[in-house]
Amino acid sequence: MEQPPKPCSTPFQTSCPAPRRHGPRAVAFAAGVRLSPRRFPLIRVEFMPVESLDATASRPVPPSPAPPPTGSGVDAALRGLAGAAALVLGPLAALAPRGLPVWAILMLLLSLTGLARRGAFGRMLRLTPAVAAVAAFLLLALISSLWSPSDRALETVLEIGYIALGALAGGAWIAGLPAADARRLGGLFLAGGLAGGLLFAVEAALDFPLNRWWNSVPDDQLPNLLNGNVPKRTAALLCLLVWPAALAVDRFGRRMPALLVPVGYALACLPLTSRSAMLGIAAGLVTLAAARASARWTRRLFASAVTAAFLLVLPAALLFSGPLDLDHSPLLFRSAQHRVEIWGHAADRALRTPVFGQGIDASRSLPPEGAVSDFSPIGDSLLPLHPHNAFLQVWLETGAVGAALALAVMLLLLAATARLERRDQPFALALFATAMAMGSTAYGIWQPWWMAGFLSAALMLRLATRIGARIGDKTR
Repeated sequence: MEQPPKPCSTPFQTSCPAPRRHGPRAVAFAAGVRLSPRRFPLIRVEFMPVESLDATASRPVPPSPAPPPTGSGVDAALRGLAGAAALVLGPLAALAPRGLPVWAILMLLLSLTGLARRGAFGRMLRLTPAVAAVAAFLLLALISSLWSPSDRALETVLEIGYIALGALAGGAWIAGLPAADARRLGGLFLAGGLAGGLLFAVEAALDFPLNRWWNSVPDDQLPNLLNGNVPKRTAALLCLLVWPAALAVDRFGRRMPALLVPVGYALACLPLTSRSAMLGIAAGLVTLAAARASARWTRRLFASAVTAAFLLVLPAALLFSGPLDLDHSPLLFRSAQHRVEIWGHAADRALRTPVFGQGIDASRSLPPEGAVSDFSPIGDSLLPLHPHNAFLQVWLETGAVGAALALAVMLLLLAATARLERRDQPFALALFATAMAMGSTAYGIWQPWWMAGFLSAALMLRLATRIGARIGDKTR
């Protein structure tokens, strides 16, 4: 009786031919062994190249090349653009700090494209508590634009939005980078950061010749340039970027030089520029030392400090400018006295709308209502664009609701540093301390170049943690 065909083990055949019997030589060849001449004296088995089994072949056929991966040109372009972005960050901060939002937008587009190429949008779309808190703050800011006196409130919401999206997409993209790509980008960032730092040091030593040439600043306006915001912006941005640079040096196996990076930057550049940047680098250095002793207790201390800052900023500002009269204290230099006066004005207005605030970006457009300054004439706005304190600005513009959401974001960000490797945590906490110190005394928190500076430092720190990752480890 005819036997039914047996199923085959490959998916390309429905049945296999009936098995044939083979002699000992064929069996031996198939098994990959040489038969013993003593036991089988008439059988000689020799292995031949596979090509020689074809009697018609005169020479081996070279293997056909594998087809190039689809979209390899796009991936190469992405790698090139990412490398250029990492390399140019330092010089851009040194020469054109207000151009940093362009860098932030480029990184956002690169990150979204990279995630799309890997099919990894799921990394970005997870609704974590931090993402929910940022989204709620953006919604509040958007709604508050309805009563904000600023004519660019919607633009400010858009700027906060693309910075937040850049942090989300950029962090997800960098977390999935192969170790080799992370190492290459980290090296390019270090090279650019070194170039930017040296360029800024030379510029400061020679009274900013490139800046004067680019902006056509006459010689008689040099004092205004030296005391203005141009060198101070650069000092503040490099003060942020110095921490991911130090971590990258550490990750490349140079632990002692890594500690010298922030110290060298402080000694070489900061005495010539911004007091806020000097405060920031000092806070970072103290935090680095404390976190090396105990990152856990340093984190707890900062959690308490951030909470106290949001809860006490209004009464503290009123106390400093009122009963303590620090805006006229001889113990403070003139710009610090002016800061205290500004904080008093901002706190007073914040208490008028304590729940939802005066509206996003209202700081630049609050009517003075007859207020008088002892330091500079008050024009159409009560404040000089912003209160020079991030905690106070959040309270003033978004009220207690916005302050609670911002506090939640900062505490979640602080808690995220505990998930880094132990060797990385002191650098991350030092960056947190530097940002908090400068954010409490310097620029308006919603200025695009300033937000882009925080974003760039955070992304480069995340990149530095990927240097030295294990082969195949793409998610640490």
